[in-house]
Amino acid sequence: MVMALNPGIFLLFMNNITIILLLTALGIFVWQAERSKSMRSFQFQISVFLVIWILGEIVGTVEDIGVIVFPALQGNLGFELHVISMVFFSSMLWLRFYYSERSGKKMIEDVDATLR
Repeated sequence: MVMALNPGIFLLFMNNITIILLLTALGIFVWQAERSKSMRSFQFQISVFLVIWILGEIVGTVEDIGVIVFPALQGNLGFELHVISMVFFSSMLWLRFYYSERSGKKMIEDVDATLR
C-alpha cells in the first residue's frame, strides 16, 4: 500500500526488478554462448549480440538510477553499447550472407521451397 502512494519508492522498486531481470537474461545468454559448439554458429553469434545488448540496457538502467556516473561520457554509455551491438549484428548478418553467396548455397526465397 505504501508503494502505491509513493511513486518514488515504486519507481526504485521497478528499477531493481528490471536489473534483476536483465542480469537473469544476461546469465542465460552467456550460458547459451558458452554452450554453443563453434564461434561460427548462429547460436553463438546471436547470443553475443544479445549479451552486448543486455549490457547496454544494464548500464543505461544503472546510470538512470544514479548508481554509476560517467561524466566523460555524459551518460550515453548505454546508448553506445546499443550502437556497438547493432554494428555487430549487421556485420554478422552481412558476413553470413556473403559467405553463403560465395559458397553457392541457396537462400530460401519462398514458402514452397521450405515444404519440398
